[in-house]
Amino acid sequence: MIWSKSDAKCRRTATVKYEQQYGWSKKYTVEVTFMTGYELNQATSSYDYEMYSVYAIIFWGEGQASVIKLKSYLLCGNEVTCDCINNSIYDLQGYDQDGDKWNICLSNYCY
Repeated sequence: MIWSKSDAKCRRTATVKYEQQYGWSKKYTVEVTFMTGYELNQATSSYDYEMYSVYAIIFWGEGQASVIKLKSYLLCGNEVTCDCINNSIYDLQGYDQDGDKWNICLSNYCY
């Protein structure tokens, strides 16, 4: 994936964890970048992402990122704004490119 964090319109600090074979991973506090598939396709010059889906991207290091397609329903339309992300009442959930389930908590009360 060749693009920069500056391509994103909404970045938030979140507590994330992913499901393992015997339960959830430890929690990580990371910066999460949110984009629609449309925006992500433009940023990566590809057609790999579903246009109206919302994705959460976590950069772990140089060339390492988890791209999580959110299954949580968000009213973002073609463009993600922090308003449409902030209006989420519950933790956001989705699956990454490897099929791992993720939980993204944006509030101060994460379980």
